[in-house]
Amino acid sequence: MSRTSIKKFSVLAGLFAFTLLFFGSWINEARIVSAFIRGLEGFCVFGFVTWLVLKGWAVMTSEERLGGDNDKDKGINLDQTA
Repeated sequence: MSRTSIKKFSVLAGLFAFTLLFFGSWINEARIVSAFIRGLEGFCVFGFVTWLVLKGWAVMTSEERLGGDNDKDKGINLDQTA
């Protein structure tokens, strides 16, 4: 996963959380300002958590691709002739 796709997905999750919290608060008769502040808090929290999870997942998968296999006996018989 690239850095830009992680950022885009985090913003998307944040906007989704903002929308749910804002309209949910507004429908439950909160004032517009307090609903907006709750939406901003949801955007920050859920966007940041999504970014952290995806960043960690990308680091873990990149370590596996780079050769996390530390087998010392691998290739020990390559220089023997038949």
